Amino acid sequence: MTDESNPPQTRSAARKAAKARREHKAGVRQIYFQALASGFTLEEIAELAGVSARTVRREIDRAIAARRLDAPEAYVHLQVARLTKALRLTDAAIDRGLIQAVVPHVKIVAALDRYHGLGPRSASVRRATLAAPPPPEAAAPLRLTRAAPPLEEALAQETA
Repeated sequence: MTDESNPPQTRSAARKAAKARREHKAGVRQIYFQALASGFTLEEIAELAGVSARTVRREIDRAIAARRLDAPEAYVHLQVARLTKALRLTDAAIDRGLIQAVVPHVKIVAALDRYHGLGPRSASVRRATLAAPPPPEAAAPLRLTRAAPPLEEALAQETA
């Protein structure tokens, strides 16, 4: 008979090691993604991590694919992460009393609205509701339905 206690321990250890590798890779992906969102280029991230730029791109693509947002486009995920970070920075600047940060803050909010699908469509609806009504097409001039008689006739009728 074989010792049955050894194989489960080996399988258990292998599962734990595989889980640890997956968690480490997921952490590395998030670090790459955060670095890209912070403004680093793929080449800079690759140089710092000691891997190729293709590896960094592939891991970032996997990190983006794992993220869930309403919009399915991968580019949107990256832009939303960048804009969210910029929004936090401008919000902190406004809290410190830097009034110059208000304009960038408003622009960032508008960009986030656009990426979340709230921008162009809702802006056109708002413009349409706030716009003046279109001028009427060439309408016929208005006429009085009961016009007064000419002045000469009115004077003649009064004197008669």
